[in-house]
Amino acid sequence: MTGSKILLNFNIDLDFAGALLLCFIYAVMKVRYSETSENQKYIRFVVFAILTSIFDIVNAFCISNALTFPVLFCKLNYGIYYMCQIMMTYYICSYIASLIDLRTGNHDYKSKMLPAKIFVLISFFTMVFNGIFGFFNNFDHFNGYTHGPLFFVMFALPVCITIYSLILVVLGNMVLTLLEIHIMVLFYTLVIGGVALRTFILTDYMLDEFFVAFGALGVLFLLETPDYRKLMETMNSLDKARRDAENEKNISNRYRIEAERQRDIAQSATKAKDNFIISMSHEIRTPINAVLGMNEIILRNETDPELKSCAESAIQSGNTLLSLINDILDLSRIESGKIELINEKYDVASLIQDSCNIIRDRAEKKNLKFYVTCDENVPGSLIGDMVRVRQVIVNMLTNAVKYTDEGSVTMKVECQSEGKKAKLIVKVIDTGIGINGDDIEKVFEKFGRLEMTRNAKVEGTGLGMPLSRDICLAMGGDIEVESTYGKGSTFIATFQQKIADARPIGNLSVDNRGNTNVKERYHLFEAPTVRILAVDDTKVNLKLFKKLIEPSLITVDTAQNGEEALELVTRFKYDIIFMDHLMPGMDGIETFTRMKELPDNLNKDTPVIMLTANAMTGMREEYLGIGFKDYLPKPVKGEKLELMIMNYLPKDKFTVIDHEGE
Repeated sequence: MTGSKILLNFNIDLDFAGALLLCFIYAVMKVRYSETSENQKYIRFVVFAILTSIFDIVNAFCISNALTFPVLFCKLNYGIYYMCQIMMTYYICSYIASLIDLRTGNHDYKSKMLPAKIFVLISFFTMVFNGIFGFFNNFDHFNGYTHGPLFFVMFALPVCITIYSLILVVLGNMVLTLLEIHIMVLFYTLVIGGVALRTFILTDYMLDEFFVAFGALGVLFLLETPDYRKLMETMNSLDKARRDAENEKNISNRYRIEAERQRDIAQSATKAKDNFIISMSHEIRTPINAVLGMNEIILRNETDPELKSCAESAIQSGNTLLSLINDILDLSRIESGKIELINEKYDVASLIQDSCNIIRDRAEKKNLKFYVTCDENVPGSLIGDMVRVRQVIVNMLTNAVKYTDEGSVTMKVECQSEGKKAKLIVKVIDTGIGINGDDIEKVFEKFGRLEMTRNAKVEGTGLGMPLSRDICLAMGGDIEVESTYGKGSTFIATFQQKIADARPIGNLSVDNRGNTNVKERYHLFEAPTVRILAVDDTKVNLKLFKKLIEPSLITVDTAQNGEEALELVTRFKYDIIFMDHLMPGMDGIETFTRMKELPDNLNKDTPVIMLTANAMTGMREEYLGIGFKDYLPKPVKGEKLELMIMNYLPKDKFTVIDHEGE
């Protein structure tokens, strides 16, 4: 090997990124979370996933240099890599068995794990024999790396452990929560998808561990948060309290005491749920901000079509996860009576056009005809929450397209006016699979999915329609369903609005060229004399911030905590300051308050904008009430960030870039 050039025939970037993400997960578990029997198994899974990534990268070098690397080293590395993979699948199986044990209290964990242990033992002896005889693969200095006659049989053992894990999930269906089942299904979808991509499509890209890391991230921030653990304990206590109360309901005094205890537990459960929702929103939005932002940078600068496609897929997946988080947040707000309706004047034609543009591409991809009709007497402008109205319409259209394989989807818009009031009526008609009469009300059950066997391939969480009905009810309307099984369905949404302009909309012509894949704008201006301070405790967020506005030539100073920020505002004059809220030690609000009190502060009149992952209802008003100039929730897009900067800079400090000729 002396003097030989070391080769690398594989792209290891995503595997390396996956290893770094897994290291971050391990650090979070060790530093922030208290140790339990369940998360011990989860931590061990993460450790073996990290080791799998490392030995997989070394394996890439071994395969690429099989003619020159020591044969014993290559075989030993491959055997360790394979066993780390096996142990990784073993410990995710162990984690699921622990969750089921916790819910049932049967304490039969050892019996559940016996088949998995047998698979691990067989795997060990299999790799020993493979190292000697080369049944599955082999390294030598004459042929390099070669597949053995039983190469694909080698994958049977990890597949067996994975299938057994899924069997445990199915058997635990009665005791595991819907969230736990959904997250484990999402995890296995990512893992299997990553392996399939690497094996059959992107054979030169080592990306399966990156997908494993994303699945592990979902488990970390949805199932292993302390707030979720507390919520589960509280809900178990609530169930026990309810059963005790039913057993003693004939004893009035004890029943009254028990009822009061149930009320206290229910209040505690509600508080735990709210804390969990807030924590989930912040903890997930923070890494999503980095993932979406860094992929936006890749799309801006990368010329390789394959890498651009991977970045676009990552952005699409991130936005899907963000949409799920937003649905859960909206549901929580509605259940607690905190839904926020922003009533403003809006153009009905724009509402219809926007809704059509969002759904048209999906319909075209399934070769469905898409029709839009609008009553000519509908008022041109109404007053209401257009964003929420559009959310309901898009949910109905999305459902129609998902459950229609051939034929058409039609949207009809009508209005019933009385004085200054108007009842906006939107009908969505499809020629899809239809709904059984007995199942119509189940459409509006939270997390409900109809006919799981027939609709197994249809994506969705079961939150869209329940959320849409709650929004309609909050606006004084409702959603009704008419359906014929096997022929199609009609969803009718009504919204109570006010009339802003009674002039009829007339003959509306919907632009059939509408497309939602509009290229993101960036580099809107240049401001080389401007200086901005960004304060955030996460390094990757600060790096992303600088990258997003790099084309504008702005000078960006960064601070990772409140103390650093206070020092910088006494040394430099800034045009704008962006401040994160939730930081260890001195948080963003305390930093802002102390900044205003500093006698030698050079930035007392500088606009301070809250840039945070805390996106709960009412936070904007709270921040503005404290004194912040504006509020921008994460994840942030480059275009929104640049537009906000332009809004708070003097006109003579920046030059607008004209992209019309590009």
